[in-house]
Amino acid sequence: ALCTWAFVRSMKRHLSPEWEDEDAFRVELYEKLPKEQADSIIKAAHRPNRALQDLSDSIENLPMHFMRRDEIHKAATIFEDNLGSSERLLSSPIPVFYSRHTARFLSIWLLLLPFALWEPLGNSWNHIDLVPATAVLSVFLFGIEELATQLEEPFTILPMQGFCDKIYNWITEIASFEPGDNGMPVYYYDNYNVDSPSGSEPASTGGPSVMRP
Repeated sequence: ALCTWAFVRSMKRHLSPEWEDEDAFRVELYEKLPKEQADSIIKAAHRPNRALQDLSDSIENLPMHFMRRDEIHKAATIFEDNLGSSERLLSSPIPVFYSRHTARFLSIWLLLLPFALWEPLGNSWNHIDLVPATAVLSVFLFGIEELATQLEEPFTILPMQGFCDKIYNWITEIASFEPGDNGMPVYYYDNYNVDSPSGSEPASTGGPSVMRP
């Protein structure tokens, strides 16, 4: 559970500005992880990959059949895919020229807008209606332009710290669950070890299941 949280938290730090999250990131890692694991993540050049390696090692050490572990590894691979997608989004923003050109176009258009509204709003005293009309249109259009700019890099405006905290709470709760604590019977299968040592007969793969309360 902690390895999963460490990857999520490292990914959040990786996608955030250093001045914004570095100190809080170090404090959280030392609070929740063993010191050696926290040191290894903090010293890594690519922290999410280091955290993902720890997660992969912990999955490999789970006491379960290898086919189940493989399925969990496949789920961990999705983490890596999402990390790569987020990195591409962060490192490949829309060229600055496009944003500047849009801002210049809007500025010129809004500067010339009063001339276009001069006659339609001529019934107002001294064309006073031009002021609120132009102001309202400017706010909406420049707001849309700013919104588009923020969407190019959403990681600074999304509540990612809240996401990390919720994930930590959820996985901690899931890790506290115990088989049978809800009153339902639990079946343990003793025939998961299909790997046999050299020189011995293969282990049985069709043995009966054992029911334990």
